[in-house]
Amino acid sequence: MRRDARPLDARAPGPRALRLRAIAVATVAALALVGCGPQEEPEPTPSTTRAQPSVTAPAPTPTPDAPIDPLPEGAVTALLLGSDSRTPGSFTGQADTIMLAQISAERDALSLISITRDSWVAIPGYGSGKINSAFARGGTELIRSTVSELFGGLEIDYVVQTDFEGFIGLTRALDGFDADNQHPTRVTVNSTGRVVDLTADPVHLSGTDGLIFVRQRKGLPLGDLDRTERQRAAIAGMLARIDDIAEDPAALATLMGHVASRVKITGDLSVEDMLALAAMSQELDDAAVISLMAPISGFGNQAGQSVNVVDEARTAELGDALRAGDVQPYVDAHGTDYAP
Repeated sequence: MRRDARPLDARAPGPRALRLRAIAVATVAALALVGCGPQEEPEPTPSTTRAQPSVTAPAPTPTPDAPIDPLPEGAVTALLLGSDSRTPGSFTGQADTIMLAQISAERDALSLISITRDSWVAIPGYGSGKINSAFARGGTELIRSTVSELFGGLEIDYVVQTDFEGFIGLTRALDGFDADNQHPTRVTVNSTGRVVDLTADPVHLSGTDGLIFVRQRKGLPLGDLDRTERQRAAIAGMLARIDDIAEDPAALATLMGHVASRVKITGDLSVEDMLALAAMSQELDDAAVISLMAPISGFGNQAGQSVNVVDEARTAELGDALRAGDVQPYVDAHGTDYAP
């Protein structure tokens, strides 16, 4: 159930950088989370290149004194899912990328927490399994309850889903973006033989190159663990690009039309809410973003499967911090390194 929204000036003051970025957290982040598999460069399909619906509702014009924050009161948490489906708009398959995005109650802090797809966890009603299988077994609600249980009953306000094609569409709508690149590589696309140069830092990503960047795990020192870091870096780059686009209200409205057509949102967040949150992003300063991975203690084998072993003690601490709406105490204690 949605908690009541309230005027921004009723909150404790804080940087504006996160107050009006919630749509970027709840939708752009999900679009950076596409599935795994061999590096391939898909041919454009009618749905990839189709004209996008326009946003018919005008962007709200907030009053200077008390713009309305359409988010629920308190810290807000979104579960972001990227499936490996190549059927446009199906939102099915394995949830091969799973991330939590939490905005603090004061809207002055953003936390991005990746959960590795091979984490061996309890799945309500199914015993134990890899966390990504919860989506294939029971859809949105089962993976939502699985993640909630992993973090001790965490309340999840929104679930945002996208698929293989959605990321390509948004990258094109953004006209590319820059991302920090800790592990420069060159990738050969299996289907075409094209070599994608990902050696720059930061790296500019456009077209299908962005998809290849966030999907690569082979050739990275820590494989899937490094890939989760790349996905979070892509989100930060997309947020910065949205800030640039937001200088033109008409371009921002067009972009939100692209976003709305390419994601599935479970929760009470309308296109009008998206515009209300994003329209003023050109006024925002750089945000302080905490980026980390849910802790694992190592790697193992379960039922013949290679799995990531959850660090239960530290995951419980992270769950406490998330439920309190502030992960900084966890970071102070454990840092943001993700290698077990």
